[in-house]
Amino acid sequence: MGLPEQEAKEPMTKRINNLTAAALRLTGIASMVAFVGAAAAAPRVMIVQIAGAAPAPHYNPVTLVTSSNEVAAAPKAEAAPTELLHDASDAAVPAVAVFGPHYRTLRMEVTAYCPCTKCCGQNAQGITASGRDVSYNNSRFVAADTSVLPFHTKLVIPGYHDGATVEVIDRGGAIKGNKLDLYFPTHEEALQWGRKFVDVTIVD
Repeated sequence: MGLPEQEAKEPMTKRINNLTAAALRLTGIASMVAFVGAAAAAPRVMIVQIAGAAPAPHYNPVTLVTSSNEVAAAPKAEAAPTELLHDASDAAVPAVAVFGPHYRTLRMEVTAYCPCTKCCGQNAQGITASGRDVSYNNSRFVAADTSVLPFHTKLVIPGYHDGATVEVIDRGGAIKGNKLDLYFPTHEEALQWGRKFVDVTIVD
């Protein structure tokens, strides 16, 4: 085979080389198209600052969103878990109402008496109807109609016992209704008081 045969082979070799190059170009283009398509399909990423958040000195708080048309809302605070059981120390303490004494005033006829036989009769023994001795409360107490003011009712009588409270611990047959007898250790003191109408404060 001479020169003509060699020349016939050269175009075939060129064609093969051209086909190979074309195939490589097509492969590269296909890879490029696949890469671009994948990139186009991937979501775009934006970095935005949360509205209303105060940025720290060294950075700005950001959040990632998957679309340029949406801005992520600030995360909501988690609700505190509901406690089903409580410690006994956390139990509510019921309120206790505390009431002070109640005062009322009554206009009364007040007479003085002493333990003498003239005031208390021949059988006076120095013991009150409630069973207390006449020395009780430094001999400062009251005789009353116990259907109106029961034993141990506390009273404040202007001008008697320096305005301190005294108790009903005695009674008498002539003491009815809104009447009181004030006890004095001596007949002279009783005479000095005599008989008065005063506003008596009853401490309930």
